[in-house]
Amino acid sequence: MDISRDTLDIINNFIKTRVKDANSDGVVLGLSGGIDSAVTLSLSVAALGSDRVTGLIMPYEHTESVGLAKHHAEQLNVNTETVSIKQIVESFKSSSSLFAEKLSEGNLHSRIRMSILYGAGFSSNRLVVGTSNKSELLIGYWTKWGDGGTDFLPIGDLYKSQVYSLGEELGVPSGILSRKPTAELWEGQTDEEEFGFTYLELDQVLFNLERFDSVSQISEKTGISLEIIAKIKKLIQSSIHKRVFPPVCKIGLRTVGLDWRETIGTQ
Repeated sequence: MDISRDTLDIINNFIKTRVKDANSDGVVLGLSGGIDSAVTLSLSVAALGSDRVTGLIMPYEHTESVGLAKHHAEQLNVNTETVSIKQIVESFKSSSSLFAEKLSEGNLHSRIRMSILYGAGFSSNRLVVGTSNKSELLIGYWTKWGDGGTDFLPIGDLYKSQVYSLGEELGVPSGILSRKPTAELWEGQTDEEEFGFTYLELDQVLFNLERFDSVSQISEKTGISLEIIAKIKKLIQSSIHKRVFPPVCKIGLRTVGLDWRETIGTQ
C-alpha cells in the first residue's frame, strides 16, 4: 500500500506544530519494541531532535521487546527509562478480583502505562505522543484510556502496511520490522492470531471501505472472504464508542463534543 511522497513532511510539521502550540518542551512516548512505536520514535526525533524526545520502556515481564526498544533508541541517541509495571499490576490484582480475566488484566497493563507516561510528561513539560495506526484505530484494537490516552497521533491516518513502508524508509532495525506484531497481552499472543485475519487482509478491506465499496465489490477485488469482510465491518461498528468524545446530553445552546467547535492551535 503506497504512501504519498510528502507524508514525512506532513507528519514532521504536524509534530512540530502540536508541540509548539502546547508550549511543550518535547514529547514522551512508550516504546514496545514494535513497529508502531519505533516509527513514531523515528518521526519524533526527525521533527524535534533526540534531546526533546524521551522513551519509556514499561515491561510486565522482561522479553525481547525490551532489547529491541533500547537498541533502536540508542541508535537515535534518545534517552530511555525502563519502568517495570509488574508490581503495580500485582497490587491491583491483590486488591480486587476485577482484573482476573486475561483481557481485563491486559487493559489494566495499558492503563497503567498511560498513567506513567502522563506522570513523565507532567514532570518534564512534555506531551504524550501516541503510537496507534489507522488499521487498529478503526477496528478498536486499542485500550480506551490506555494506549488510546494520548495528546496526538502522528501515524493515526496510516494503515499498518503503510507504517511498515515508512519504517523501512526511516531505517527502523530489521529485528523490529520482521517481528510478528504483538501487544504482549499474554505469553505467545500475536495480533493476527487474535484477529483471525492478517494485517494485509485488514488493510485491503479498510482501504476499500474508505472508498465506499460494497462487501461484494471488496471480495471480488481482493479475494478476501465475505465472512472476514463482515467480521471487520462488525469490529468497526462495535468500536465506534472508542473513537468519539464521550456523549454529552444536550441541554444548552452549544454543547461540548457536538456543536461547540474548537481547533487546537487557534486563538
